[in-house]
Amino acid sequence: MKLKLLVLIFVAPLSAFAQQAHTPESLVKSLSLSAHVPDELLALRSVVLFDEAITPKELEETQKAFQQTGIDAVSYFESNRVLAGADPQQAFARYLNIRNISFIILFSKRSSYALTFFRFNGKGNLSDPGAPGWQQNHASLKELLLMVFRFAVSNQKKHNLLINDFPETGNTFKYFDGRRSEVYTALVKSFKVAVPSMGNEKDDAQLEQILKTHFPLKYELVNADIPESELEAKGFKTIIRFMHTTGAIAREILEYDLSKTGNVLSSAAIVNNEAQLKTIPANTIIYKFYVKQLEFGNLFLGNVWDADTDWQQALTNHLYHMRQQLNY
Repeated sequence: MKLKLLVLIFVAPLSAFAQQAHTPESLVKSLSLSAHVPDELLALRSVVLFDEAITPKELEETQKAFQQTGIDAVSYFESNRVLAGADPQQAFARYLNIRNISFIILFSKRSSYALTFFRFNGKGNLSDPGAPGWQQNHASLKELLLMVFRFAVSNQKKHNLLINDFPETGNTFKYFDGRRSEVYTALVKSFKVAVPSMGNEKDDAQLEQILKTHFPLKYELVNADIPESELEAKGFKTIIRFMHTTGAIAREILEYDLSKTGNVLSSAAIVNNEAQLKTIPANTIIYKFYVKQLEFGNLFLGNVWDADTDWQQALTNHLYHMRQQLNY
C-alpha cells in the first residue's frame, strides 16, 4: 500500500542531516537560552509545536496575541506528531523548508505555560547544539503573552502585517517516501544492518546487549548523525528506526487500520523468552521499532503490533518476532 501523498512538492532530501530524534525537552535543553529576542522574529515566518495539554481555546488566544505582536505563526502542529522519531522529524524539516519557515516556537503547559523561540537551522536536527533561544514562562497564559508582546515590540520593528486571525492546525506533510508493509524483510539476513546509537554509553551498552541476544546477524552501531546516503554508500541496505509517541498517533502515522485502534492497544510483548499479550492505553507514550530500506525508504513494520513503554522492551519485542518469522 502506497503511503498517502500529503505534500506534492519535490525538494532536495534532508537525509544528509539525519539526527537522533528530539523531544521538546531535549530541544530546549540543547539551546543556549538568553534574554535576547531572536533577530527578525517580527519579520519572518514561524511554526508552533504545542503540547497535547494545550486546548483549542488557548491556541486561539495565543494566535490573537501573536497577531498583535507581529509573530507570523503560519502553522501549528502537535509536538507528538512531529517529534515522533528520526523519520518524522526529517520530514517535518523538509516541510519547514518548503514553507520558508525561519523560527520554531515550542508551546508547553506543565505547572506553568512556556514559550520557547529559536531559529530553524534548515536541517533535520532543527537546531544546532548551543544555538541561541529565547524562553518566557508564566502561570497565566494571558500574562505570558503580554510579556512576549512587550519584550518583542520594544526590541524590534513589526514587519509581519498579514497574519492569520486563527491558528492554522490543519496542515499536513508526507511522513515517509516509500511503501509500508506489515511484514519483515529478508534483507537483514543478507546485508549488514545499520543501528543508530542511542547517544550515551549506558543506553548504547544496553542496545549492544539486546542486539547480541536477539539479533544474531551482521549489524553495526552507527552515529545517528551519519547521513543515510553515506550509510548506503558503505553497503548498508537497511536501518533500524523507531517511533516515540502515543500508541494512537504512532499507528496513525504508520498508517495502520485505525478502525482497529481502540482506547487500549494489545502488544505482543516478550516475557521470559515467550510472547504474551500486553495491553497499553492508546494515549500512552510508547516506542515502536521498524526496519527501513535505505534505497527506497520502504518501511517493514512486522506482522504484529509490538510496541512498548520503554525502548529496551520494544526493541526486544521487535527483534524476537522478526527472528521467529525469518528463521535465523
